[in-house]
Amino acid sequence: LSVSAMSSSFPLPHGSMPAVGYGCWKVGREKAANVVKHVISCGYRHIDSASNYGNEEEVGEGIAQTITAGICKREDLFITSKLWNTYHGSEHVEDACRRSLDDLGLEYLDPPPSQGKIWIKW
Repeated sequence: LSVSAMSSSFPLPHGSMPAVGYGCWKVGREKAANVVKHVISCGYRHIDSASNYGNEEEVGEGIAQTITAGICKREDLFITSKLWNTYHGSEHVEDACRRSLDDLGLEYLDPPPSQGKIWIKW
């Protein structure tokens, strides 16, 4: 990727979202922390995760390592997670978000772009 692509962003109501991000789907737990540390070191600032990927704790370890190493600050990163379809009900959202925050070791997530939703009647 070019430097210009890595530094491009899309405007949002409260800031901007990097145009290029790294998705953590299918990154094995045993490699996730090192992979995340590497991609952030290479210039990625958007890290996309999801509880259902099964690696958010390790993704969080990689994020923490880059911040501790002084590669970036938390506010330099755009970190997203997603709710699994069965957690879209209002009674599940807060707990699912708190779990992702705890697993990632973060105080906040950045607002993800809207993705297609599958509605399930409970």
